Amino acid sequence: MKASAFKTVYWKEVVENLRDKRTMLSSVIMGSIMGPLLMVGLMNMTVKMQKDKSEKPLELPVVAMEHAQALETFLLAQGVEIKTIDKSPEQVIKDKDHDVVLVIDAGFSDAMAEGKPAKVMLYYDDSAKGAAKVTVRRARALINAYSKGIGNMRLQLRGVSPSLLKAVYIEDHDLSTKASRGAMLLSFLPYFLIIGLFAGSMYLAIDTTAGEKERKSMEPLFLNPVARSSILAGKLAATVSFGLLTLVLTVLAFKLTLPWYPFEKLGMSFDLNVTSMLLMFLVLAPLALLAGSIQTIIAAFAKTFREAQTYVGLLIMVPMIPSMMLMFLPVKEKLWMMAIPILNQNLIINQMIRGEVVGWDAIAVTFASTMVLGLALAWVAVQLYNREKMLFSD
Repeated sequence: MKASAFKTVYWKEVVENLRDKRTMLSSVIMGSIMGPLLMVGLMNMTVKMQKDKSEKPLELPVVAMEHAQALETFLLAQGVEIKTIDKSPEQVIKDKDHDVVLVIDAGFSDAMAEGKPAKVMLYYDDSAKGAAKVTVRRARALINAYSKGIGNMRLQLRGVSPSLLKAVYIEDHDLSTKASRGAMLLSFLPYFLIIGLFAGSMYLAIDTTAGEKERKSMEPLFLNPVARSSILAGKLAATVSFGLLTLVLTVLAFKLTLPWYPFEKLGMSFDLNVTSMLLMFLVLAPLALLAGSIQTIIAAFAKTFREAQTYVGLLIMVPMIPSMMLMFLPVKEKLWMMAIPILNQNLIINQMIRGEVVGWDAIAVTFASTMVLGLALAWVAVQLYNREKMLFSD
């Protein structure tokens, strides 16, 4: 491979991609900053909505309140604003007029007088999004508190200590830290880092393959007395470079937006120091080679830019699988898992944001396994262009 040809092709692709302002804006700039900004906005909005719901006086629509005068007194004493409704509880919830409706059973007062369990009904939509569940939890907690108070009073009137009902009590020992709780909030971080890396290299991978074929500029390029491997290696190196650039910008964007995350309001903390940033880059850097190579391979089989964009766009779904899995499933890290690209990066970054010490053996296996696979795919990508039929869009 001639170094001069490699450098010429590399800088040509880099400069041309930098000149394409729309591509730079959509793939590199927007790809790196949209994730951090989007999550800052969503988290702050969610926390604000939940805080408003939990701190404001509870508005509780009640049907047949006349059957439970003592309960009404209790609710008013707790600062609840009792509302009346002019349609059925089911319709109120369906129309989203209120998050929860309390209905008092007609036999409530008689059951209370006889010392029997009295029935009330809560109407709500358990699939409701946002802070609706906060209102339901508050309403349920108030009814449970009233029930417990009445139950204790009944026992005391009969000369029975309420503590006798509690044969076993639980003493909680929560071993979570502010950092580990903060990691729950940032469980999406590996996904955004990896997806940004893939997005940063996607357009150049398509343009240097399917785009060149569609513009009929691939054949004249290969007529030069230079090895095809040098040309393709230069193109691939440029593609990987933009993936790395997007990765750096994404990490920096998260670092700069951290002060706006509502960690303190949630009793959490997170610190992305320089050492952590460098380790993240070290772990993810080989993935840029893997991403650029596999995108180039897929785009090489497409005849047009649009067709390649469709295929490569579907590829971005792959990083979602381990990221989504780790968000919902508890996984104990094993060294053999670090040999699986994308999964290993997710595992290590999750350990880092939880404040755990990541072993250098895990980092070494992650780096080596991803690099080896990336180099193998890069070799395949270069070899593909030794086949004549890969050079033509027709």
